[in-house]
Amino acid sequence: MKNYSLIAVITLCLGLTACGPDIFYIPIDNKLGSAQPLSKTEDTIRVIVPERITQYVANGRAAVPGWLKDAKLAKYIGAAKLYTEDQFKALGYQLTDIGLHSGGGGHPNVIAMVDSGVLKTYDKTYTWQVPISTDPTTGQPNMWDTQGQTVTMNLIYYKIKIVRPIGKDNPLFICNNSSLSMNFCIYSQDNPSNYETIFEGYGTMDTNARDPAYIEDHLASSVLYQYPTLLGKKRVFQISQIYPQVTKVTDAPTN
Repeated sequence: MKNYSLIAVITLCLGLTACGPDIFYIPIDNKLGSAQPLSKTEDTIRVIVPERITQYVANGRAAVPGWLKDAKLAKYIGAAKLYTEDQFKALGYQLTDIGLHSGGGGHPNVIAMVDSGVLKTYDKTYTWQVPISTDPTTGQPNMWDTQGQTVTMNLIYYKIKIVRPIGKDNPLFICNNSSLSMNFCIYSQDNPSNYETIFEGYGTMDTNARDPAYIEDHLASSVLYQYPTLLGKKRVFQISQIYPQVTKVTDAPTN
């Protein structure tokens, strides 16, 4: 293998959650609630995001100390909303107020509250062996050198709660969008007395990838894979690539 090819493979591996065979897993924990299940013909879903996104955006625009981190956190939440909508559409459900700058002009009867962020950040060192000497008779490597690279890893979480708000005047139906929320509809607090729960999903991704869209696409596609049949604690295996592709699902280990 040429040197530049080796470097390309190493760089690709470092950009993914795991190296060869180019497959990694996302642990999930999904639960069904007691509310009436989603209907593809009778229900219309609005995906909303937590109010704290407005503070992240405000800090980013004001360039206050830590604004780069806050801007990134806002992007995680925004991407979680967009890729959740993509998954619902792919599954055949009806949505309203979708996409960027979506506002709140629609009339949903189901609300999907999504959230995402960073659980922890840490350094991880990847090592590999490089031949530095070969046998003059066979041409096979007979001496190796260990090389390595340390990267910053982030453990990213994604969670979703799909609910049926109780009452037509329920505050969950109020969009409260603004420029600081990127015109997404927001919720200020999670008050279980205001709704009946259809579904709760949670997943994490341990990665040094830097693109929130890439990360949230993989997380949303794992948590909502074959919705609503994928329940309990599972490992969702995906091929490492730009567009997620689930290869298999297994039970999560007990330890």
